[in-house]
Amino acid sequence: MDNPSGGIARAAYRVRQAWRYWRERPAPHDLAEAQHVLGAALWPLFLRQSRAEQAHALRVWRRVQALGGDVLVQQAALLHDVGKSRVDLHLVERALAVLGRRLFPARARGAWAQGAPRGWRRAFVVAEQHATWGAEWARAAGAPPAVVALIQHHHAPRPAFADPAQVRRWALLRQADEEGDA
Repeated sequence: MDNPSGGIARAAYRVRQAWRYWRERPAPHDLAEAQHVLGAALWPLFLRQSRAEQAHALRVWRRVQALGGDVLVQQAALLHDVGKSRVDLHLVERALAVLGRRLFPARARGAWAQGAPRGWRRAFVVAEQHATWGAEWARAAGAPPAVVALIQHHHAPRPAFADPAQVRRWALLRQADEEGDA
């Protein structure tokens, strides 16, 4: 049986996350620094994100910096969720995807997440496919292959990177993303 206090803590976390989504906006000085890190080719990708997604990306990026991440993982941190901007989801749809993934993980990551992002399934499709879409956009914009791979695999349980530095980057990005909304 689940720990009731763990369920309450998780619900409180989701309420804080929704509040941030509605209220938080990127600070101008953070945007200027992020633009410098991304450069002219990748900056337009960052700007595709909603202000709330930008704020999340900036939090993840700052955490990656604090953990000592190099410029490649910093770029991935700023762009890891850019694929979500392919479809404009409402807060209720985002909540549906989170709830569905919690209650029905196999369906939410399987059948419900396949096909075009339309109808009631669109939030599940975006949740499952955004990493692939973001990686494709990053590749097309000229991102380094290491950045593309980090975006593509940022939700993977443990990708088989041959390069130990890339494994460390992936671990930093995962840690920072998990802590970025805490």
